[in-house]
Amino acid sequence: MPLLAFGWIIYDLLCKSPFGNDNTRLMVALYFILVAVAWGYTQLFTGRAAFLHLGAFTATIMSANVFFIIMPNQRIVVADLIAGRTPDAKYGRIAKQRSTHNNYLTLPVLFLMLSNHYPLAFGTQFNWIIASLVFLMGVTIRHYFNTRHANTGNPTWTWLATVLLFIVIMWLSTVPKILTGVPEQVSAAQQPFVTAEAFPKVRDTILGRCSMCHAQEPGWEGMIKPPKGVVLETDAEIANHAREIYLQAGRSHAMPPANVTAVTDDERKLLVAWYETVVNGGKTQ
Repeated sequence: MPLLAFGWIIYDLLCKSPFGNDNTRLMVALYFILVAVAWGYTQLFTGRAAFLHLGAFTATIMSANVFFIIMPNQRIVVADLIAGRTPDAKYGRIAKQRSTHNNYLTLPVLFLMLSNHYPLAFGTQFNWIIASLVFLMGVTIRHYFNTRHANTGNPTWTWLATVLLFIVIMWLSTVPKILTGVPEQVSAAQQPFVTAEAFPKVRDTILGRCSMCHAQEPGWEGMIKPPKGVVLETDAEIANHAREIYLQAGRSHAMPPANVTAVTDDERKLLVAWYETVVNGGKTQ
């Protein structure tokens, strides 16, 4: 919370300073501040937690804009109009600046707050770069619609820019681990589970349904450590707990408790087929 409040204060002071008189210059500066914050969060937290914190950081700025700037300014303008006075144009100008910021941040914030379900986005060393590119995608998409709604043009180039940004994000999310300089060590016993044909889908299922609790830093509210010390974030960790996954989430519905993450029957069948194919030499029971 202190960091969120501090972020808003710095942002607010920057907007009110002479530097904030140039909206383009201000927007560029704010973007690089968000990039720095994204990088900083990934140095403190896991990728999953970093994305959620970054979303909260940005959403705090947007909410504060509404409650501390946009709505109060609107009340002043309305009160002047009711009283028959000519409203000071500065209130509309300030509110428009903050509304513009909120407009361009809306889509990135939605993605960041839902990113818990997209391990390919945060589960890479380049997650802070992916977050930075998501902010740019929010700008290109909103710029297109803003321009069309204002009847000032049809900037179709923004869609090409958005597609190119998305392609870069896809590459960064699946970049070969050798480029990170820290290749994961997988033991001989774990190798068959990791190299199994179904493993990519199994990994996505585990990261999307189990890793919010079974992580070094659990993202589940109120949980401060992984249950029974079981961590399921890397290929090796998933392979190392293959039998437990098979029994607890495949053959039974013991995990997750009360099926809180909505594991489907097809996903449970996938876990069963993956494990049994490996241990039975390519055959399922």
